[in-house]
Amino acid sequence: MVERIYFNHIKEKTDGYFLEYSPPVGSIPFASLTVTYVSDITAERAATDLEDLTKEWITRYPVPVMASAFDRQGDLVDLESVRPISHLITTMEKGKPRHRWDLFKDEEFPEALKDPEYLIQIYSDLNYRTQSEVSAQARENMKPIRTARRLLIVWSVFVPLVIALLEFFSPVWLSVIALAYSFWKAYQQWLKMTGRKKKSDREIEREEDARLKEHHHYHCKLNPDGFLKLKIDNLRKMEEDQIQQEYDSISSSN
Repeated sequence: MVERIYFNHIKEKTDGYFLEYSPPVGSIPFASLTVTYVSDITAERAATDLEDLTKEWITRYPVPVMASAFDRQGDLVDLESVRPISHLITTMEKGKPRHRWDLFKDEEFPEALKDPEYLIQIYSDLNYRTQSEVSAQARENMKPIRTARRLLIVWSVFVPLVIALLEFFSPVWLSVIALAYSFWKAYQQWLKMTGRKKKSDREIEREEDARLKEHHHYHCKLNPDGFLKLKIDNLRKMEEDQIQQEYDSISSSN
C-alpha cells in the first residue's frame, strides 16, 4: 500500500484578499485554491480573479487545480450569475492552461497525480510529511488528553470513594471538626446576608455579571426575533474579525 503524504500549504496575500494553495493528498487528484476577500467583492471580479490565479498556479505547479472564492464573512461567493457554477477547475492541456467551469469525473484526471513520488518531483520546493509521521504526531498530541482523562477519573471516582470511606471509619473528633466547619460556613453566610461582612471585589463582579445576564435574558425573551438578528450579526462580525486576523498574520513576503 502506498503511504499517503501531506505537503505544506502555501499562503499568500495581496491588498484585497489572501489565498491558500493546497497540493493533492491521497486519492484527490487535484490541488485546491481558496481565495478569501477581506473587503466587498463582485461576482464578476471574483470569477476573473480565480481564472487569473489558477493560470499562475498551474504554470508554477502543472497539476489541475480547483478554485473557490469566499467573502469577508467566510461564505462561498456565488458565481452562478456570471459563470455556470461557483467552482473553477483549471487544467494544463498542450502546454496551456484551460479553464473549465464544470465538474470533472475522476477518470478525467491523470492517474499519475495519485502517485506520491510523482508529486514529490513536482513539489520539490515544498516540505511534506508521511502518513506515519502524521500519525505519530497525533499520538503525541493525545498524551496530555489521556493524562487529563485519567486525572478526571481519579477525581470523579476514587476521591469520592476515599472520602466516603474516611467518613465511615472516621473517629468522633473528625466529625466534630466537620460540624464546626459547617457552623463556620453558615456564620459567614449570615454575615453576608445581613450586610455585616463586606463583599470582595470578586464577589461583587460575579453578582454584577449574573445581574447583567438575567437582564439580557429577560429582554431576549421579550424580542426573540431581535435577539436572533443580533446573534447572526455577532457571528458574522466574529467571522469577519477572524478572517481579518488570518489576513494580518500572513507575511507580505510570502
